[in-house]
Amino acid sequence: PPVHKRVLDVLPGVSGGVARIMVGQPFDTIKTRLQVLGKGTIGAAGMPPEMVYNSGLDCVRKMMKSEGPFSLYKGTIAPLLGNMVLLGIHFPTFMQTRAYLEQGDAPGAYTPWKILAAGAAAGAAGSVVSTPTELIVPRCRWCA
Repeated sequence: PPVHKRVLDVLPGVSGGVARIMVGQPFDTIKTRLQVLGKGTIGAAGMPPEMVYNSGLDCVRKMMKSEGPFSLYKGTIAPLLGNMVLLGIHFPTFMQTRAYLEQGDAPGAYTPWKILAAGAAAGAAGSVVSTPTELIVPRCRWCA
């Protein structure tokens, strides 16, 4: 296919990956902080009370006060790139696999098993990207 067709196949996935991370990253950062330094965790034992998070809102308040609003996006680069590539792979893989499986079918015919198989192919292709990303992301959150 022409280059512009390939770009149009990938672009929705890439933009979806960006949106997913920009909306979800602050929640992920807060979750990680609570898991490590939340009240009652091993990481919080022996820490001064002002460094321990009592709740999600307490975590946000303390982060904003001591580190500023961009602290909610610490470690964003790895998941951002990973999701851009992941969803950039999902969309075209799903569409191409579905088109291949539906060759010879009547236009508009709904075949659930073919859609399921196309989704499985997209998920398998995406796992090549998502597995290493899921290993790197938690480590990057604390080093950024």
